[in-house]
Amino acid sequence: MKYQIENLDELYSWVHKLVTKLQQKNHAIIIQLSGDVGAGKTTLAQSLGRNLGVSESITSPTFVIQKEYEINNHMEFEKLIHIDAYRLNSKEDLEYLGWEDNIKNPKNIIIIEWPEIVSGIAMPEAISIALEINKDHTRTLTING
Repeated sequence: MKYQIENLDELYSWVHKLVTKLQQKNHAIIIQLSGDVGAGKTTLAQSLGRNLGVSESITSPTFVIQKEYEINNHMEFEKLIHIDAYRLNSKEDLEYLGWEDNIKNPKNIIIIEWPEIVSGIAMPEAISIALEINKDHTRTLTING
């Protein structure tokens, strides 16, 4: 499915609808975010965090690779894990960070930016969102999963 996003308010509203549909499974919820630099991957992650009641400011984990936040408003989930794989070399780097333990916990929601860099890693039932910048500076979101 494709969605045209005109501004941050529309993005927040779209992410709110996504959050209301998330249901706990026997593993973590995984959301893959793909797109060029500046396409809005971190902005989407910030919106997701706000919708889940994360009280901390969500910043890009580009240099630290992985950040974890407590989820306050969604009773099924406890932790939002935000990963930026841009600086990783392979799936082995992500495995070293505890990927297997993180995906086993059904109370986790994991956002991973640049998932193509760690292709081949176990990624059960991921929601894939590709973000594209349009000429008029709006965004197109293409969703699979």
